[in-house]
Amino acid sequence: MTKRDNSLWHDLLNNLREQRRHIHALMRLSREQTRVLAEADVERLAEITLQQAEHLDKLDTLESERIQILRQLGEQAGLHAQAPTLSDCVHLAPEPLALTLKWLQQRLVQDISDLQTLNERNRLLVNQAAETVNCWLAVVVSAANNQISYRPATAGVSVVLDTEV
Repeated sequence: MTKRDNSLWHDLLNNLREQRRHIHALMRLSREQTRVLAEADVERLAEITLQQAEHLDKLDTLESERIQILRQLGEQAGLHAQAPTLSDCVHLAPEPLALTLKWLQQRLVQDISDLQTLNERNRLLVNQAAETVNCWLAVVVSAANNQISYRPATAGVSVVLDTEV
């Protein structure tokens, strides 16, 4: 294995570690988002959304870099038709790197699954909140359309002044 080959493998491992770091940050933000949704803290929710967007942008960049690294590794292995997958790379990598690569691949799959679960829970909370708001709006609109309940009473109203209770 040449020095350049070794460098590409380490670039791949570093890329995957960096992706994992951003996924963990997204998981922390998603957990906080759950709490913030329950508390209806709109200001903090907006901040979380911005932070999530930053991590997603970085992940998008890292993913493009990962694909490029895989393409280069594939070319060095004589696979010119298409870039190898991460699973292919586990088999192509030198033994100590292959073990680390396989471990990172498994952790990333699990982390992404966990993040999807957190995001699904938050999506359900947002949908539930929207449904609640829609129900209350329907009640208000119905009451506004039913003006009888908003007219002042026609019967006299008695007022008792200077009464001790």
